[in-house]
Amino acid sequence: MWAKSLVAASILSTALAGIIDLTIPSASELVSDLDAIIHSPPSVLEYQGGYLDPETQSKRPLCTLKALGDEKDDSDNLVAAVEKCGKGGIIRLPDANYTIGKPLELELENAVLDLHGWLSFTSDIPYWLENHFDFPFQKQSLAFIIRGHDYVLDGNDKGGIDGNGQYWYNYAKDFGNKYGRPMSLTIKDSKNVLVKNFSIIQPQFWASLVWGSENVYFKDFYVNATSFNPESSSDEKNWLQNTDGSDTYQSHNVTYENFVYQGGDDCLAFKPNSTLITARNVSCFGGTGIAFGSIAQYAGVKDIIEDVLLEDINLYPSNQCPGYQGVYFKSWLGYSIGVPPNGGGGGYGYARNITVRDVYMEDIWHPLVVQSDLTYLEFNRKQYADSGLFEWSDIHLKNFTGTALANRVAWMSCSKITPCHDWTFEDIDIRPGKEDHPEIHYTCNNFVLGGNDGLSQCHPSNSTLETDNGGTL
Repeated sequence: MWAKSLVAASILSTALAGIIDLTIPSASELVSDLDAIIHSPPSVLEYQGGYLDPETQSKRPLCTLKALGDEKDDSDNLVAAVEKCGKGGIIRLPDANYTIGKPLELELENAVLDLHGWLSFTSDIPYWLENHFDFPFQKQSLAFIIRGHDYVLDGNDKGGIDGNGQYWYNYAKDFGNKYGRPMSLTIKDSKNVLVKNFSIIQPQFWASLVWGSENVYFKDFYVNATSFNPESSSDEKNWLQNTDGSDTYQSHNVTYENFVYQGGDDCLAFKPNSTLITARNVSCFGGTGIAFGSIAQYAGVKDIIEDVLLEDINLYPSNQCPGYQGVYFKSWLGYSIGVPPNGGGGGYGYARNITVRDVYMEDIWHPLVVQSDLTYLEFNRKQYADSGLFEWSDIHLKNFTGTALANRVAWMSCSKITPCHDWTFEDIDIRPGKEDHPEIHYTCNNFVLGGNDGLSQCHPSNSTLETDNGGTL
């Protein structure tokens, strides 16, 4: 009987050995396993189901996400936090820095992304050139998309996004719209959004984009693109082209209040199908000012910009980049030449019911500009100068003060096919920086001006004096 039991035990042991590791660990292995248990890192994601939100005085889920540190990628953990608390909850990031090493698309509903530090994008340019979200307009790229409704992005006056842009400025140097530079933040397909106390520093490309969204409010928003490479000083723009502060596209009811921008391109830009746009208390240092457009880049496509109010706008040069334009209306030529982003044209449409008031400018190259033959390609475009199909009308400029850098104050050239009309100018008091060519202080081509529009000194001119503007026109 004992023999039968031993045989059975032997058979069972052999069978289990194929399933369970029956080897006895060594002493060193036991010590190692025990150490791993004792010193295992705590979970980086803490969940609290009944957190009392002091803002709403209601209980809601709270996810607190700790950074991994040592430049380890926090992307997946951020996604996990949003999946757990992104509907009705708060996602709190209390640490100083979170590394983002992959494209992210997050969805928030009745939620708060509560940032107390920086979402810092990695600088692996080859990776980002291959891994991004596509933005079909002008064949651009996106790094970080947030979509949803009724959500808040709060930077708490000490956080936001760090795009690690210096690597991208070095990469693109003085080449405009170089492929693959991703935008830092995109609010897409969203409704009822508040972005407050939020900063974007060193954006890779455009700092922020509002796309296909409505009821978006930026309050106390800051963007800074600065080149720290000494070699960039050889370039007039310090390699800061395409570092727009914020752009709107196919969006309705977008407001900017208390916005400060420093960089080398558009401070604010209203792209096709931007309607009911408001901006108050905006300061722009360097770059190309407030841009309406560019627009009408795609042949046969109708674009509009409508119902815009801008007030309390201040424009200055920076210590790195001149102030090229002040308030700038730009539409593409009427023929399709080349392909986007730097070529195109032939679109049509209109901009109307636009008011810009209480504007101060200091040493701006071209304070007021209208261009209707835009292209960034190198060719003789004189033959297309009057071909633009986009119509600029019902536009009202009031209380503009300050100084131009040179002779030109107003340089406004519309198309013969679609002349500018129903513009009014009130209290325009921008002093020319030079007086050697007073004939170009105020020039208006293909402008329908009457006796009561307020800019009787404006006249047609084909002068090419002071028309070089660093490649921005």
